[in-house]
Amino acid sequence: MMKDKQVNTSDTSAKTLFMFGYDITNRPSKEELAAYCEFLNSSTSVLNEFGIHIGTNGYSYLIEAFKIVIDRERYDVRMKSDIYPLIAVKHGLRRFDPIEHSIRNAINSAYEDNLKNPGCNRMWIFPKKPTNKNFIIYAADEVYKKMCRSMINSVS
Repeated sequence: MMKDKQVNTSDTSAKTLFMFGYDITNRPSKEELAAYCEFLNSSTSVLNEFGIHIGTNGYSYLIEAFKIVIDRERYDVRMKSDIYPLIAVKHGLRRFDPIEHSIRNAINSAYEDNLKNPGCNRMWIFPKKPTNKNFIIYAADEVYKKMCRSMINSVS
């Protein structure tokens, strides 16, 4: 039998991660708010392109995972020690199994939709069903690129 995967809620770094996203007591500046709105717009757009829509179980967890990956500015994150526990703390969960499961279901659903109706979303990029980590890393990179393009276009 597997041990329960408990989350360390005493980790205060989880509460101050990614601009103001994890610390609701800080009032964001206009620049931070604009960047956060751009992040949400880019995340929503990328998830929709992959066939994961707002009503999908795991949608908000994926957005949180993108925040963490982009904030850390590196792609060598560990899902079970870097991503899932931080999301669990933010959502007030003691275990991260439901987060992992919800993300997996969202990815599987989009992948199966693409198998039934080829070309209906961008999941064709993956030759086989992606792992949670592979999908999150790839999609977070796409979100970051969209944010950069949007910021460049708004300056021009």
